[in-house]
Amino acid sequence: MKKIGGYILVGTALLACPCHLALLLPAVAGLLGGTALGAALGANAGWVLAAATVYFVGALAGGLYLLSRRAGRGGRASEARNCCPPPSGGRRRERERAGGRRH
Repeated sequence: MKKIGGYILVGTALLACPCHLALLLPAVAGLLGGTALGAALGANAGWVLAAATVYFVGALAGGLYLLSRRAGRGGRASEARNCCPPPSGGRRRERERAGGRRH
């Protein structure tokens, strides 16, 4: 479920990218022409650009974070990572010091 949220955040961040807004903002204002929302977008284009830039940075960071996360606690990845380390050969050394080797 978090992967889907990550894809949605990255997708909407790419739409709100400041380099795309040069094309999208006039298109959206043209589609909304004659409405109160279109008039507000036209009158406050600087604020819209600033808000879209802030959203772009936040959504891109959040989406990439969600997409790069590994399995949480209890998942297979964390079990393999937190498993007991292999024996270091401590008992073997103890037997060798005691004077004999097992055959």
